[in-house]
Amino acid sequence: MKGLKYAELTNLTEAQLQKQIGENHARLTALRFQKTVGQLDNHAQISTLRQDIARMQTALTVRKPEGK
Repeated sequence: MKGLKYAELTNLTEAQLQKQIGENHARLTALRFQKTVGQLDNHAQISTLRQDIARMQTALTVRKPEGK
């Protein structure tokens, strides 16, 4: 699983970013559950997904005007 690039996220709207963040949080929860049960083969997926979520949240924060 390859992570997203920040440049790819700048083309998305705020609504699309919010939707992606929600979907990725759901995937992250599922991966953590799989890890607990012992069904997760690639543990690096969790780290990559967390980094992708952080990039999306950063892209949202950069778009907001200062002071709000």
